[in-house]
Amino acid sequence: MKADVPTISVVTATKNSIRTIRASLSSIREQEYPQDKIEIIVADGGSTDGTLDVARMYKARIYRIDPKKQNAEYNKSIGVANASNEIIAMIDHDNILPHRRWMKNMVRPFMEQPDVVGVETLRYHYEPKGELLDRYFALFGCGDPIVWYLGKSDRLSYMFEMEKKPYSIVTFTEKNMPTIGANGFLVRRGILTTYAQTKPGRYFDMDVNIDLIRNGFDTFAFVHDGIIHKTGYGNIWSYFARRMLFMGEYRVGRTNRRFQMVSKANIWRLIWAVVASISIVIPLYDGVRGWRKIHDRAWFLHPLMALGFVLVYSWVIMKHYLSSYAHHIVAK
Repeated sequence: MKADVPTISVVTATKNSIRTIRASLSSIREQEYPQDKIEIIVADGGSTDGTLDVARMYKARIYRIDPKKQNAEYNKSIGVANASNEIIAMIDHDNILPHRRWMKNMVRPFMEQPDVVGVETLRYHYEPKGELLDRYFALFGCGDPIVWYLGKSDRLSYMFEMEKKPYSIVTFTEKNMPTIGANGFLVRRGILTTYAQTKPGRYFDMDVNIDLIRNGFDTFAFVHDGIIHKTGYGNIWSYFARRMLFMGEYRVGRTNRRFQMVSKANIWRLIWAVVASISIVIPLYDGVRGWRKIHDRAWFLHPLMALGFVLVYSWVIMKHYLSSYAHHIVAK
């Protein structure tokens, strides 16, 4: 690899992230990468738990967001607007870089392949002694079983072998793009800010990649590496509660989204995903397939998680439409 590596702006959205932020920022500052070429931008939505003290400790530039406006993607848009380096790295507050050469591995496709606009890891890093939910998400390569059955997983499951090479190049279309854009996603800043909608209220992790694809920037790389995603702290029920809140506030009812998980053309794929998820048998079969590769009981969370996600989505969508109908009746 050339010695003249690109400059990187790490963008991290936070709000009361003390549980994970120290390990995340420490893993960035410990990289075998010139630290004078890494700036850390923390866009914070009103932390009161010491998150900002940790951010200052690791020499992050802090941008304070109005708590009434803040959410993860709104905060990221502020971070992107204030980034100044060649590459933007979306390192979420619950992401930890698993080893010291991670940054070098991730910028390699940019340096060797001029057409590459975005880079992501091929896997989530699997820790055999990690939290149960973290192991489950890493093993399946996604944080959503519905996405798994839609064929839109952002990472490769440990059910499948990973080739022994530095990275793979992929060309995406609007139809086949998976749920990429967060958790260690790197992108060329100049192209992102010129050709994607990155203003507050328009910035969404996956949607900006649709913007890039529509403008002809459709070449991405998957580095054959992983990233630790500490999303599974707490128990399963608290995780479902967080997902319900997330879906209700940031996903359902949004009319300015460009990324579509499903369309009229593949509605049968959605029906299949729902039927498979609630069948119990199919998720159990997938769990057994995974167990044959890696003996970890986390695989067998799959039937519960698949059914739980269908119920969460159904409740949030029903609640949204009931609320909209009630507002319509009152307006009359």
